[in-house]
Amino acid sequence: MNETLLRSRAIALAAAFVFAAGASHAQQASSASPGSRDTSATAKGSDANQEEDMVVLSPFEVRAENDGYSAATTLAGNRLNTELRDLGNSVSVVTTQFLRDVGATNNETLLQYTTNTEVGNVYGNFAGTGDGALLDESAKFTNPNQNTRVRGLTAADNTRDYFMTDIPWDGYNVDGVDLQRGPNSILFGQGSPAGIINTRTKQAMFRNANEVQVRFGSFGSTRGSLDLNRVLVKGELALRIAAVHDDEQFKQNPAFSRANRIYGATRWEPAILKKGGARTIFKANIEAGNVHSNRPRTLPPIDMITPWFRTGTYAGKDILGNATTYNNLNRETFIPSQLQDDNTGLPNHGQMRPKINGGANSGSANPAFNPWIGNFAQQFGGPMVFFDGSSPTVPSQYRVWEPVMIRGIGPDGQIDKGVGGQPYQRPGSIAPVASWAYNAHLPYSEFGIYKDNSLTDPSIFDFYNNLLDGPNKREWQSFRAYNFNLAQTFFNDQMGFEVTYNREDYRNGQISLLTGEKQAIYIDINRVYADGTPAGKDGEPFGDGTPNPNVGRPFISDSGTGGNNSYVSHRESKRLTPFITHDFKRDGDRWYNRLLGMQTVTGLLATDEQKTDERSWQRYTTDDAYEAFVNSNVNKLKINDNILLPNTVIYLGPSLSSRSSASGANIPRPTETFKVPSGNVYTFDSTWNKPTNPSDPGYVDPAAYWHNDYYPAGNTAGDSTQSENPANYVGWRNVPVTIRDSEDNDGANRDLQTTSVRLKKSRVSSRAFVYQGHFWDNSIVGTYGIRKDVSKAWQFQRNDSSPEAVRGRVVIDNTIHLPDDYNNRIEVTSKSWSLVAHLNQLPFLSKVADQLPVQVSVFYNKSDNFQPEAQRVDVYGEPIPAPAGKTTDKGILIETRDGRLSFKVNQYKTTSTNASSVALSKTWFIGASQAWGGNWANKFEFDLSGDTIDTAKAHDAPGNGQYNYSPAPGETQADADRREAAAIAGWRAWQKSVDPRFYKAWGVDINNLNKPISASAPNGFAVTEDSESKGYEFELSAMPTKNWRLTVNAAKSNAIRTNIGGKNLSAFIAAYEKALKTTAAGDLRIWWGGAGNETTLFQWNSNVGSEYAQRKLQEGTNVPELREWRINAITNYDFDHGFLKGFSVGGGVRWEDSIVIGYRPLPGATADSISFDIENPYMGPTETNFDFWVGYSRRIWRNVDWRIQLNVRNAFRGDELIPITTQPDGTPAGYRIAPPQTWTVTNTFSF
Repeated sequence: MNETLLRSRAIALAAAFVFAAGASHAQQASSASPGSRDTSATAKGSDANQEEDMVVLSPFEVRAENDGYSAATTLAGNRLNTELRDLGNSVSVVTTQFLRDVGATNNETLLQYTTNTEVGNVYGNFAGTGDGALLDESAKFTNPNQNTRVRGLTAADNTRDYFMTDIPWDGYNVDGVDLQRGPNSILFGQGSPAGIINTRTKQAMFRNANEVQVRFGSFGSTRGSLDLNRVLVKGELALRIAAVHDDEQFKQNPAFSRANRIYGATRWEPAILKKGGARTIFKANIEAGNVHSNRPRTLPPIDMITPWFRTGTYAGKDILGNATTYNNLNRETFIPSQLQDDNTGLPNHGQMRPKINGGANSGSANPAFNPWIGNFAQQFGGPMVFFDGSSPTVPSQYRVWEPVMIRGIGPDGQIDKGVGGQPYQRPGSIAPVASWAYNAHLPYSEFGIYKDNSLTDPSIFDFYNNLLDGPNKREWQSFRAYNFNLAQTFFNDQMGFEVTYNREDYRNGQISLLTGEKQAIYIDINRVYADGTPAGKDGEPFGDGTPNPNVGRPFISDSGTGGNNSYVSHRESKRLTPFITHDFKRDGDRWYNRLLGMQTVTGLLATDEQKTDERSWQRYTTDDAYEAFVNSNVNKLKINDNILLPNTVIYLGPSLSSRSSASGANIPRPTETFKVPSGNVYTFDSTWNKPTNPSDPGYVDPAAYWHNDYYPAGNTAGDSTQSENPANYVGWRNVPVTIRDSEDNDGANRDLQTTSVRLKKSRVSSRAFVYQGHFWDNSIVGTYGIRKDVSKAWQFQRNDSSPEAVRGRVVIDNTIHLPDDYNNRIEVTSKSWSLVAHLNQLPFLSKVADQLPVQVSVFYNKSDNFQPEAQRVDVYGEPIPAPAGKTTDKGILIETRDGRLSFKVNQYKTTSTNASSVALSKTWFIGASQAWGGNWANKFEFDLSGDTIDTAKAHDAPGNGQYNYSPAPGETQADADRREAAAIAGWRAWQKSVDPRFYKAWGVDINNLNKPISASAPNGFAVTEDSESKGYEFELSAMPTKNWRLTVNAAKSNAIRTNIGGKNLSAFIAAYEKALKTTAAGDLRIWWGGAGNETTLFQWNSNVGSEYAQRKLQEGTNVPELREWRINAITNYDFDHGFLKGFSVGGGVRWEDSIVIGYRPLPGATADSISFDIENPYMGPTETNFDFWVGYSRRIWRNVDWRIQLNVRNAFRGDELIPITTQPDGTPAGYRIAPPQTWTVTNTFSF
């Protein structure tokens, strides 16, 4: 539905709205909907004159509040119906009236309004992506409901009737939302230290009522729901059914989220069992649903395009640490071989090579090196499949831009896997800012404090209105939940028990086009393909290659390796909750009866079990024939090896080469769904194509002289043999390639392309005792809870590096299962207690207090909990203690005597220890660094041309630069040999110092030379961190008149991180970095023996070291996106007489304080350290958002009530970006897109 049509409908509805208001003077009736009636009082049903039985709640239930913004009771104290004012823990209850007024239907549309909570999505108030160099939201698309944060700590757990859940809640079947901030072991001994977000599902009632609701809104969104309640046996049996279809469209075209859900609940109170003060209640509910989506992006694309237009120069350092001046790109284009050429000595060559790697200047800094040039997306030798973003989905061509020479021969006619006249060629594009800064050795870049820049100019690509992926990603969720409940009470609810069985089956998944740093718009800077000749054109080797028709064009690209995954969860819970209570005041009015008051004891026996199955798969793979074409080894390549991976390249719009700026380019989004089909890939065939018999015509002697024109005249490296002449090989041709798509055969191909499987099972057995005492005329209320949880964990993991994997593919067979015995066991005892004093009710203060217009209560609460993550292990494979949370709350509550106004102030301190962290984005490299270093130490020590001992060569064999050091400037070969020996010795010393537990945990075998060294993270490997949040929370709720409701909440928070990495990982990294930085182990060369090649130290800093240094420097600073103050105010007024009778108006304002987005770096205590100017942080702007709504209600036919409501959220808000990270100089780097202005019109019919 287009926006014009929606506007016309809105005008028509508005006209009908005004006409209906003026044409009728009928008495407005209160709503008869089951979602807006008081379930604890007598209500009118479909017949206004018919009196229905009321529902008398059990002690295990609370009523749904519908007439204001404040609730009186909750189960969040001791699992029984308890007055909120008697609890010391921090609980907020969101009523259905509040949800209706603000138009909230889920976490994504509610948590912006609640106290000290944040939610991430396009309508949220934070991104939730951290503050690293890369801001990555790709993992958050599948279930945005879980992207929350409470008190600046971490995500809260989502619960459903106080059972853990993966299912996102929706307002169509919700009677209220309870927000518990901080841990509460009475509710959950296990859980997030941030707290829980609990939704109370609608229950069947003993009155007939119906509600139908239709909503439409911005961007073509539509939503329809129904809620039907029927009494089957008066006062005994009732049934309720609710359903929703929600088709939400977003400003970013073509993003959408489409949900279909149905819910049923029943209640049976057998009259035959209501005897002698006893009663029995059976309840059951079931829900099923699914969500299909292509979620919008909260972040703009990463900017890999505007640096191409930069002009002039800038200062930096070369790889040797010398000051230098670098050129900006100024729209320059390149030949791929030119970018990688570090040994011909040709001018303006080697823009991607920081060192010269051949000739007399080998090891010197390369003056042509340009730090702005990076890789062509994820291209590392695989087939590149080119599409035009706005044309039909047939690829324009298939090419390999970086061919392999596996059949090349040497002068002796034997295969040596090389063709010297066909050098290393890899296309280039623009590097992300964090990589550029590191390459240019800008100040402090070695500490990883530079960030990737977001694209900020919508005239380049309109990210406000367009989804970068187009229709080329998708997410899905499906679920089913069952809940069966028996409540039995005796002696008029003075004693009883509740037995509950809860079952939930949930699954989600996603298919992604773009992941990681590929969530960017690149530009093609390659002016030719790689099919030229060494002689080239105009003095440029390979300059005669086929002209690239896409040079200067923007594009998006990725290889389909990441972002394709699924998650399946099965939860089963059994819970017994007995209680007994006695009110001593019923025994008389003596002083000791009043002193003892009411005493309640609650128990808990529970078992909660969850099984999960997480899988990842490669989107596209190539066939065995193509693998054989690019690989001559006996050991076949993994299906996800770079040279096998098809890379989707989608060009967007025309070339920008003639423009002086990217501004105004108006790059379009992809409009088609692109699928990589089988085809013919144009690549170099390194099969010798000349006769091998000297007597045959056309014979070419491989040992005969040939001059390699790739090298300039006078360079003796050009003196070669015919074995290196590309003209003697089959050369460039089309090679058939069959491509398998994981999504073909209705997704059955996923099993054939699975690269990771992780199975987990947890079983938590819990016992709890809760005591609550109301003393001295209820003036003192104490609550104490103690519980013991025993958590057992089973786990199984297999990935592409596992020994059982076949070519990197996890074979899905009967060996994929959990072990019989658990892997880990955790036993935790947690406690909670609170004390509340209602000062006005204290006997010795009551006479004075009676003169006051308000009631005053003070409270104190302490609680702790843990998360049953028994599956986690550290860098040595040792179990990590369970994440634990502790909280202290203390404050004051002031209420008016009529209950129309309450004001609560809470001072809190919440800590989290051993929490799982996302501080390090490349944890895989912790093991890979040891594997790569070990393989190259073996190469150099044993002169290996491969990774195994059977590839050993003579020390002086031709081409030995692969496994021997070449001299740096000023060095002789003997010097290089000594450097090589020192590096080998340094690495061997490091290997001996490593704790054997590390090698066992990561599967690293350094002693077997018959196979390459590999590494994979141990099952359950986790990085941890601690955090602390403290501050104040303010909550005011008022109903100044029966027509006017108002709520205001505010929070002042300070949340910091500490102990990032945990004890063992921090110790391992410290030891490893000491070896790399103080011994020759850090000088071990990787990828080749040339003086200009990367070293173990360089690679460590690039992948882990710099990021880890940054994270450690941030210890003690605020968590990302923390706003010290947040204030929300919401109000509504209902007109019940006069010419405005039936109308209601309301509005809200949400104000957020300025945000810390970075700190200025300062010199550290030593030359290799830095610090930050913590006292003067870089600040982002404050945020203010306005919402308003207007509604009208009236009876339109007999017993049919109609209500129409217009909501406008983020009123007056235009297209804006909100900075969330900064560069060291204070320039904003990463941004999130501000929530757009939206509107909805909701029609509700109740009858």
